[in-house]
Amino acid sequence: MSIERVMARIAEIEARIEELTPKPFAVQTQTEGFRAAAGGRMPVGSVPPSIPGRAAPTMLAKPFDVALAEATGVAQLRPIPFQFSPEIESAIARYSQMYNLDPNLIRAVIKVESNGNPRTVSHKGAMGLMQLMPEEVRAYGIKDPFDIEENIMGGARQLAEKLRIFEGNLELTLAAYNAGTGAVRKYGGIPPYRETENYVRKVKALLEQR
Repeated sequence: MSIERVMARIAEIEARIEELTPKPFAVQTQTEGFRAAAGGRMPVGSVPPSIPGRAAPTMLAKPFDVALAEATGVAQLRPIPFQFSPEIESAIARYSQMYNLDPNLIRAVIKVESNGNPRTVSHKGAMGLMQLMPEEVRAYGIKDPFDIEENIMGGARQLAEKLRIFEGNLELTLAAYNAGTGAVRKYGGIPPYRETENYVRKVKALLEQR
């Protein structure tokens, strides 16, 4: 086989691998990206892949880090300059891949929600690393919300679901994670709650660290 045919075959294989590689959720911060409040329409894409018998979500075109950099105005994102225990980091890696999320998004939410303490309980009853509410624990079939694996699975799944609902809009996704999807729909944007506004700002600030 000639070198030209070998190179052509390699190019074909690389192109096929690129086609088969899942693309993560894209993110936008423009409010016009949220059309659910206006028409009640669910965005394109199905439920997360962990739900049996349902198709995997349709991914948006841009890689997460590129879209996030464009949305936040940061030219190039760098890894967040902090890490948690190996057990937490292992779960972050596993569930960010499962739900096609940037691991730094999960990491930033954990930092703001619990500062990496898996036993944290809020005054509203939110539990664990990603501060899951009791109704979320029941909905996701979580047996122990203080278990690192189960908690990060639930939090990552919730982030993926809200990213889909709000069509990749990072600010609305974070606001919904904090205040609930209903509140974001009610106000057609980030609810005018000081806690929620500060929450969105803190998570975005961690993602924008250079």
